[in-house]
Amino acid sequence: MWALVYYINKSLYLDKSQSAYIYREGGLALELNKNQKLAVKHLNGPCLVLAGPGSGKTRVIAHRIIHMIEEEKIAPSRILAISFTKASSIDMKKRTMSLSKNEKIKKVNFGTFHSSFFRILRRYSGVKLEDLISEVDRYKLIKNILKHLKIANYSDDDVADVLAEISLVKNEMIKTSEYKSQTFSQEEFQNIFKLYENTKKQLNKIDFDDMLILTYLLLKKSPEVLEIVRQVYKYILIDEFQDINRVQFEVIRLISNPLNNVFAVGDEDQSIYGFRGARPDFMMDFGKYFPSAKTIILDMNYRSRKNIVSMSQNLIKNNKNRHLKEINSNRDEEGKIRYILPKDTDDEALMVAKEIQEVVEANKKTRAVKNFEDVEYSDFAVIYRTNRQARAFVDAFMDKRIPFVLKDVARSIYDHWVSQDIISYLRIAVNIGTNEDWARIINKPFRYISKTTLKMALKSEDFFQFLMESSDIKNFQKKNLEDLYDDLEYVKSLAPEYAISYIRSTLDYDRYILEYCYERKIKAKQIVEILDELESSAKAYKNIFDYFKHIEDVRIEIRERREKKSNSLDDIDSEGVVLSTMHSAKGLEFKNVYIVGVNDSLVPFITSDEENSQDRDFEEERRLLYVAITRAKDNIVISCPDKRFGKKIAKSRFIKELEGLPEGKNKKV
Repeated sequence: MWALVYYINKSLYLDKSQSAYIYREGGLALELNKNQKLAVKHLNGPCLVLAGPGSGKTRVIAHRIIHMIEEEKIAPSRILAISFTKASSIDMKKRTMSLSKNEKIKKVNFGTFHSSFFRILRRYSGVKLEDLISEVDRYKLIKNILKHLKIANYSDDDVADVLAEISLVKNEMIKTSEYKSQTFSQEEFQNIFKLYENTKKQLNKIDFDDMLILTYLLLKKSPEVLEIVRQVYKYILIDEFQDINRVQFEVIRLISNPLNNVFAVGDEDQSIYGFRGARPDFMMDFGKYFPSAKTIILDMNYRSRKNIVSMSQNLIKNNKNRHLKEINSNRDEEGKIRYILPKDTDDEALMVAKEIQEVVEANKKTRAVKNFEDVEYSDFAVIYRTNRQARAFVDAFMDKRIPFVLKDVARSIYDHWVSQDIISYLRIAVNIGTNEDWARIINKPFRYISKTTLKMALKSEDFFQFLMESSDIKNFQKKNLEDLYDDLEYVKSLAPEYAISYIRSTLDYDRYILEYCYERKIKAKQIVEILDELESSAKAYKNIFDYFKHIEDVRIEIRERREKKSNSLDDIDSEGVVLSTMHSAKGLEFKNVYIVGVNDSLVPFITSDEENSQDRDFEEERRLLYVAITRAKDNIVISCPDKRFGKKIAKSRFIKELEGLPEGKNKKV
């Protein structure tokens, strides 16, 4: 319940009579709760603040900084306030400065780990901005390395994934021999890593991960520099502490010793970036690293309605690797919690799009005659586990002309190399294929056409005719080519969904993928799912040309969104329904949330019999669902489609936990 109070001239002060800090937001002065006050007034020694969702952690950090400067007379230049992204760091600085007119706040060292560590390297190691390799150049470098290693058929996602894996290995300070890549084979990954590091060295470049490691090595090897840094940064505040990785944590330990004035704010229940090296262990073991640490729990959720908070607690209490805490809602009213069971994932997208559109349009009509609160498209979010699930929603929202925002990096499944293969097959079938299309698919599966013959055929006027007339092509190969030609003639007569199915099964494209993945020693699951998603995307179209038009429309839409994409939350608020993965939804909040695809193999994104699956993997998946649920302020819909890619799928094993049901019982939906 918001406290009633005063309009005040000074943004922050200590009300002696009530022993409460008062802060101003939107013109009103509002009161900090008991635990928030405890956190704000903590000064010396280590302190771990367990901040549940919607508990006002940024507010607490801002007030603590002001309290340190104005009440405790700490020199602002001795305060290091770290956040994990540039945007959140800027927001922290703005929030702090908005609460006080004190000019000294500008001297606080606000920054990210990378910017803070770069300041140290620039001063004591001579590292310059131009020494940093850009993300664009890192991406190009990996592509060149893959080409050099003759690794074919990789996607943009593979390049991004292997860069993330390189970062993980470096940030966790582990050997490449001890790491099992999920993107490339063990041998391929080690070769990629080695060439990546050697090339950077030759170019006299470092990446952002090197910045962290070099800072650690500098402070470890130079006691003089370490002592200077300790004198500068006497008070360290870290936001989103659950996202910290090994090398960042080790540097903080070095700098903070012996005073250990570390004020760490986070929530291990929201630790969802394990693939980056973040894990809840550092929060769980905080007292071991800092034995005198004080722990404060911010246990009041000011965001979500009462039953939404209860549902989230029912879920997360099943995790073992967490601090015991009970989060309560400050809102007495209950929201609407619904479960829906669409026929399949495409029906799910259509159902969600229709519901949202009906609510918004009905509200517009009601507002015309009565003074009701506005309901806008931006009040809704659709949250899913994987980026590929966005496809069905992009299609449905475009079809219904519903404005939407893609929170994640916009990538179309139609640009994945396996999709490109299938599209080339389809183009040839409807007589618009080029020599490049033929060259792309002719040995997928392998049809024994040599590279030399392929090169000559590419330069010819008619690729297929050249092969049929070539003396290098044996009779059995020509027979196979004739069969392929007949099959493609048949494909032309099929609806796109069945055409893709025919290419995958009768023309053995799926067999080619399985053999390819076996030879590369990588899992086929994700590539096969791209094919399944592609086939599913074609269901709504009667002929191949209509399907091609749809693909082009999606590409144009995504390209335009990529060009104007902004990380500003103001843009998100104003543009439409937010479509987001669970990872990207963190830090956001919406009045109404749809969590879709809540089925086993998606949520959690592992199966109990999957190789190497461990309790910690299921715990991170549970945390992801927890984060998704706690984005909702007023209402939430949990969607569990009955089928995916034509196959029955079970509701998520987490469903029974949401309602606090005992093992073996499920909520009726």
